[in-house]
Amino acid sequence: MTHSKDTPPLVLLVCIDALRYDCVNWQPETTYFQKFAMPRRLRTPTLDRIGAESVRFHRAVSHAGYTPLSLATTMTGSYAKTHGVVDFQNTRCRDEVEPLASRFKARGWRTCSVCGPEFIESIGLARDVDHVFTSEEPLLKLLEDDPDTPTFAFVHFNDVHHPYVFQYWDDPRVNNLDFELLMQIEYGLWVDHDTREFVDAKGARVGFDKWPEIIATPGPEDRIAQRVTNLFKYYLHGIQKFDGLRLASFVDRLSRCGLWDRAVTAFFADHGEIIWPLAPWIMSHGKVVDEQLMRVPLTIKAPGLEPKDVRTLVGLVDLYPTLLELAGWEGAASSAAHELDGRSLLPVVERDEPVQPDYYHEGWSVLVADERRLPVLYQRAIRTQDDRKYLLTGDLMDPAEFEPLEEDEFIRYVIERALGEIAYSPTCDTIRQHLSKGASRSDLTAGLTANVARFRRFNLKDDPFEERGEVMNPEHPDWNDFLRQLVRLVDMKGVPNLIDEQHRLSSEDERKLLAHLGELGYVEV
Repeated sequence: MTHSKDTPPLVLLVCIDALRYDCVNWQPETTYFQKFAMPRRLRTPTLDRIGAESVRFHRAVSHAGYTPLSLATTMTGSYAKTHGVVDFQNTRCRDEVEPLASRFKARGWRTCSVCGPEFIESIGLARDVDHVFTSEEPLLKLLEDDPDTPTFAFVHFNDVHHPYVFQYWDDPRVNNLDFELLMQIEYGLWVDHDTREFVDAKGARVGFDKWPEIIATPGPEDRIAQRVTNLFKYYLHGIQKFDGLRLASFVDRLSRCGLWDRAVTAFFADHGEIIWPLAPWIMSHGKVVDEQLMRVPLTIKAPGLEPKDVRTLVGLVDLYPTLLELAGWEGAASSAAHELDGRSLLPVVERDEPVQPDYYHEGWSVLVADERRLPVLYQRAIRTQDDRKYLLTGDLMDPAEFEPLEEDEFIRYVIERALGEIAYSPTCDTIRQHLSKGASRSDLTAGLTANVARFRRFNLKDDPFEERGEVMNPEHPDWNDFLRQLVRLVDMKGVPNLIDEQHRLSSEDERKLLAHLGELGYVEV
């Protein structure tokens, strides 16, 4: 297939996992820095350069607070109701849905990805990808050797994801004293460089893969605030290390081979990083749809686009049709094989006017074990252009669903779906006590559901941490407005596409996948 001389040589979609929206210097808001009473003094020359040369979207939102659902929505331009991905192990993108790579491949482009296998292959997003690399080096070599073949590449950088730059541990240019001091002061652990283990005062050892379990331990109550402050500082150090090393090298290589200025590039984060709402000693991310997770940095750079600031609310779901249009394909989005929820952002860039009135967020429990457990819908919300969020917590339960479940599984279901909370041990124990005293599952679920404020509305402009939600009930003067949003929330609910035997990973591949996801704290194994 021939290509026009106006065809960009490279369309590059780059995800920086877990990068907060206010942790880029071009973003005027400094929400978390104010929360921690800290000035923003980030030394990130590479991110600064990217921002200076791009269209900067100050109010971009993701659609999930964890990677698989967020990436699936971004790379298909549709919500989970269409693509079917809600977690890592159990669900997969529907065959009739065309990810971005498939659209580019159909036009004769070379397609590549730089990504751990858990992020796109296991959830069905590597379809029609010619080259799946696990590091950026072979991609850069391919582009340097042949810079003129039109190429679509998705690159996923996991460096800013907790446990924050362990991958730089052996780099002589990196000072990891911040990490060692954090572990000593807050957790009473020393670091053995040679064995990559934590050592406590009694000499007991655990590997770095136990990081999520370590930070999940509350510790002394009077240390919680300082512990999280120190975690945030360590997170910021991780951003700076990534920016000065891996990201700087990546951008410099593209510049040296002449592709940087000729390419279409979009840099985004799949979600942010927050103090966990019901466990305020943890800084992480997951199934909640809090504003601090949904707001993400987004920049787009392309020949002919002048750098500017855009303050209209936009969504990552809009990147799919936007990149197709920037690749030179007028109307390509409208000819997609599946229904798109995204809209091209080029009108927003030109006039700073909305292309959509609102955006949808959804969070499912991604906890898995050796047996495959069905995903659990945790929260969903609609975020509007006027900074309102309509939040629906949990999901109504049919007694037929949970009566056959084992007790531990039922307890998890009832906590997450009826209460909309994380299934931590104290809450589980309380539910277990009620059951042991003869409470029926039906009565227990009905009682919990009746006493939870499941429908709430937030004014995010005045309440960015969502601490003052209005309870939406028939007595509220805006009840009719909320009912309209509630109907939409019910209609937009994701429909998991459960994986079948044909697409099931081999036992060895699944073991490797779960081991890696366990290290990142995504699953319990």
